[in-house]
Amino acid sequence: MSKFKVGQVVSFPSAYTIGNKARKGGTITAVEKMYELKEENKTYYSNGICRGDLTTQQNLSNGEFKGYSYKCKTIQPKGYEAEIVMVEEFKLKVSTEEKVINSYKIYA
Repeated sequence: MSKFKVGQVVSFPSAYTIGNKARKGGTITAVEKMYELKEENKTYYSNGICRGDLTTQQNLSNGEFKGYSYKCKTIQPKGYEAEIVMVEEFKLKVSTEEKVINSYKIYA
C-alpha cells in the first residue's frame, strides 16, 4: 500500500538544481507502481554509471515490484510555471503549500 495519497502536498529534494529552476514540492496527482528495468532497457552515462534502474512501465521491466512512484504537479513561486514530475516514495515528505513556497526564498 502506498504511503501518500492523491491530493496530498509533499516536499522533495530539488535534484541538484539551485535557484528559480528548482522543483521543491508539489501536489500528488497520481500513484504508480515502480518496477526494476530489464537489463536491455537500462541506459548508462559515459562513465558506466546506470542512469536509473526503475520504471513505471511494466512491459519494460523484469516484473519485480520495487515500490511506488508519485506524479506531482509542482508548486512554484508566483511567476513560474508548474510542471509534472515523477518522484520515488523514499524522497517525499509530507508538507504544506506554504512550506514549499517558503523553501524557495533562501535563493531569492
